[in-house]
Amino acid sequence: MIALQICLLLLTLLNLAFTLGIARKIGRGAGVPPVSVELPPLSSPPGSSVGDFSATSTQGTTVSRDTLELGTVFAFLSPTCEPCREAMPAFLSYAAANKGSVVSVLSGDYDPEVRATLESLGPVLVEVPNGPVAKAFGVIGVPVFVTVGVGTVLATSSEIGPQSRLTIPA
Repeated sequence: MIALQICLLLLTLLNLAFTLGIARKIGRGAGVPPVSVELPPLSSPPGSSVGDFSATSTQGTTVSRDTLELGTVFAFLSPTCEPCREAMPAFLSYAAANKGSVVSVLSGDYDPEVRATLESLGPVLVEVPNGPVAKAFGVIGVPVFVTVGVGTVLATSSEIGPQSRLTIPA
């Protein structure tokens, strides 16, 4: 009986040693390939053509594919989107520094004070989620900031800041 208990004890210790060895290798990542998940872009990729659209801003101006100016940033935002709310201060700062070269595309009703601030910085378009302007830019999620050329997407990002400022060679 004692011999059986000693065998079980040795077998348990051997199992514990193997388990600890495997756990140590996993902890160091040995033999475990890194996991990479590529998320789909939130809008049409750079180089894509902007689809045909025409919309009237809250200020009464027409914004269309034909009126796109080189370097204009379109900001697609929603008031129900937490990342959009978090990006708003940086976007307002960017828009103030680039007054007139931003277009805010809002899917939903924003606070009147925020909307008035956006209107003072550039055209504001209000549309339903996945509306015609969002479709023209291939937007499938928000927030997304798209820098455009003449009818073309030049850059896209889910963050606003220096990376959204495009340097265009002369």
